[in-house]
Amino acid sequence: MKTIPFLATVLATLCIVNAQAPTTPSPPAAVPSTTVTFNGQTLTFPPMDKLPDVKDPQVVEWVKSLDLSKVPKLPASNGGVPNPFSANCNPPTVIEPDQGSWTCQKFTADDDIQECPKTGTWGLTYDDGPSASTPKLLSKLSDLKLKATLFVIGSRVSQNPQILKDAYDAGHNIGVHTWSHPALTSLSDEAIIAELLWTKKIIKDIIGVTPLYMRPPYGDTDNRVRAITRACGLKTVLWVPEFDSNDWALAATPPKPISTVIDTFETWMQKFPTMSTGFIVLEHDLFPQTVDAALIVLDRAVKVPNLTIMTVPQCVGDNAPYLELAGNGSTINKSSSNKTKSSPVKVANDSSDSNN
Repeated sequence: MKTIPFLATVLATLCIVNAQAPTTPSPPAAVPSTTVTFNGQTLTFPPMDKLPDVKDPQVVEWVKSLDLSKVPKLPASNGGVPNPFSANCNPPTVIEPDQGSWTCQKFTADDDIQECPKTGTWGLTYDDGPSASTPKLLSKLSDLKLKATLFVIGSRVSQNPQILKDAYDAGHNIGVHTWSHPALTSLSDEAIIAELLWTKKIIKDIIGVTPLYMRPPYGDTDNRVRAITRACGLKTVLWVPEFDSNDWALAATPPKPISTVIDTFETWMQKFPTMSTGFIVLEHDLFPQTVDAALIVLDRAVKVPNLTIMTVPQCVGDNAPYLELAGNGSTINKSSSNKTKSSPVKVANDSSDSNN
């Protein structure tokens, strides 16, 4: 996501927002809870929509267990003050020459996944769920025989565990999108670990397998965050910058019309045939408005010639997208693009992302 924030989580303090600019919508209201009951088990997690406590014994244990020797000593953004909104590139943020900020320096690391290697391929992703609107999206994906990667927020999983399980059982790929959706570069090393690993844990507890892919909120990553992400056993997924749907604005105040997202989709369809790679897009399934837009986009996308829609692991050639599948022939190819066009309305084989 760009510098305009998408997700305003439930916060103890309020922010003053420029009245002339669209204001970011809040997620559905929820009663704070540290327990999740699923399949007869009661599971304990941090409070929803708050930074997890780095002094929690579980977090302390995680930090001790990780090899952090390759984490560079780089400054946190926003002067080290946790930022619940999109990355701040202005003072008090200090950007070092080797910071490697995707947001502020447009830097992409060799192992960042920003596009699909093969031309004519679309890595389909949705962020910020699971929400009450996610089943509507899942139904449409089922009707169209498509699979997507869902980057989920741990706090939303604690609200909607069954929806997450349903998505996984339907063959969709599940990835990490942090516990409370902060700008990760503004956090301490320990706080980043807590955000990532609590989310990994709740996903594993609900679906039974451990995710290997992570998308940083707002795309906010740098060389310090990347190194911690690797240490946590996760791969960083971004998106092609020109392929941001900006669908968050549909639920903003004042809201943008749904036509803005559809018009953006049409620009993608004009651009992708000229690209030497495929592409990954930024969309969301948190609000009814964003899901309604996604349904229209999907109905149009499946009619586009020479376009194949698939999950992120599929688009990078990884047939083992969970830790428990590691060693089963997983490969990731980012080096070359296959320029052979696919046939119209082609759907990728989804066997690698099912739980069978």
